[in-house]
Amino acid sequence: MSFHSWFYRSLFYFHAFVAIAEFIVSFSLIILIFITKRELFFKINHPDDDDWELVGIKNWIIIIVLFMVGTIRTVILFFFIFGVSVVTTQFFCLLCTECYRKALCKLFKAKATHRFIAFNCNCPCYRARPTLRFQLQLLFLILVSCIRIATIAFCFSLRHHITAKSLAVVVAISFFFLLLTSLLDYYHYRVWWHYKPQCDTISGTLSKKHKRYIPYHLMGDNRTMHHGDRPCSDGDRCTNRRLEHILIFHSKDFKPQKRYCDVQQKSPGKNLYIGFHRTTAEAAVSIAHSDFAISTNNKSTMLGHGVYFARSMAETEGKANANGAYICAEIEMGKVKEVGPGPEKDSLRGTTHLWKEYDTVYYNHTKDSRDEFCVKSPDQILKWIITVNQEEDEKVRNYRLDTEFDDPMCGCI
Repeated sequence: MSFHSWFYRSLFYFHAFVAIAEFIVSFSLIILIFITKRELFFKINHPDDDDWELVGIKNWIIIIVLFMVGTIRTVILFFFIFGVSVVTTQFFCLLCTECYRKALCKLFKAKATHRFIAFNCNCPCYRARPTLRFQLQLLFLILVSCIRIATIAFCFSLRHHITAKSLAVVVAISFFFLLLTSLLDYYHYRVWWHYKPQCDTISGTLSKKHKRYIPYHLMGDNRTMHHGDRPCSDGDRCTNRRLEHILIFHSKDFKPQKRYCDVQQKSPGKNLYIGFHRTTAEAAVSIAHSDFAISTNNKSTMLGHGVYFARSMAETEGKANANGAYICAEIEMGKVKEVGPGPEKDSLRGTTHLWKEYDTVYYNHTKDSRDEFCVKSPDQILKWIITVNQEEDEKVRNYRLDTEFDDPMCGCI
C-alpha cells in the first residue's frame, strides 16, 4: 500500500484530529481568558474594560450563539468522540465483554462513521458528481467563515471590554484549523475529479486537450436506480455533448449522435462529432501526455492512414486491436468523404491520397451502429477524456473509492 492510498484512506482520522485540536486550543484559551489570564491578549487600562454589565446579557448571548454556530462542525465532532469516550470510561467493564469491543470496532470502522467525522454526506447524487459535493462543502466552509468573521466584528464592536476582544482573537486563531479542514476537503475532491490512474506514472504535464481521467467505477454502467444516481433520463434522445456526461450517465452502447450524414454541419469550425477510441492503458497514458498517433499499419488502416473512431464505446470492440482503456473525444470533422461497402472502400486500405482533398473518411456500414471514421490529423481531435479498465488500474481498489458510499446510515450518512 502506497503512502498516497494510506493518506486518503486515513482522511477521517485527520478530520477528527483537526476537530479535536481546534476544540482543545479554542476552549483552553477561553478558560484561560475567563478564569486565570484575563489579560492574555489585552491589558486592562480602565475599570470599564472588564465590566460585564456594560456588555449586557443580550450581547453575550449573541456572541455565544455566533461562536457555537461558527464552530458547529468542531463541536459536533468533539461531542461525538467525547460521548463515546465517556461511555467507555464510565462503563470500563464493558471493554471486558467481547460483544462491546466488536460493536465499538464496528462503529469506528463503519463507512458511515468515517463520513460523519469528515462531514461527507452520502447523498446518492454525489456518487457521480464529485464536483457537486466539493461545491457544497466549499459553500459550508464559506458560510462558517462568514459567521466567524461576524463574531470577530461583533466582539470588537463592544468597546472597552477586553474579554469580548480576547474571544475575537480566539476565533481568529481557529481560522488556522478551518484552513486545514479546507485543504483536506480539497484533497478529497482532487482525488475524485482530477483522478490519475495507477498506470500513469509519467511526471510530465498533461496535454491541453486532455480534460481528465474518469475512474472506471464512475462509468455509466455502474449507475444505480437510486434518486440522484440514475442514468440520464433522456436516454438515446440525450443532446448533452459534454464528454463527462456521456461517459458517466450513459452505458457503453450509447451513441451520442446519429450517423454523420444525418447530423453533418456545414459551418467551418463547427463540424463537430463525438468519437470513441480503444487502446492499451500504456498508449492511453501516452496520449494523455502528448497526442494521438496516426495509424499506418496496413492491416488496421481500412480507410487509410489516420486516427480511427467508432460511434460508441461498445462498437470499438471488434474494431480496435488493443484493449485496456477507452477514450471519448470531440472531433472537428472538417471536409468529409463518405464511403460505403464495396470497391471504393477497399481501395483506401493503407493509403493517404484522399487527404489531399478531405479531412475525414466516414464509413457507412450496412448496420449504422458499426459505422467508423478516420481523421487525417490529430490536430482535428479537440479534447478528450480517458477511462482505464479495472484490470489495468488498481488505484480505485487501493483508495477504496468504489466502496466509499457503502453501508449508509440515517439516509444520507
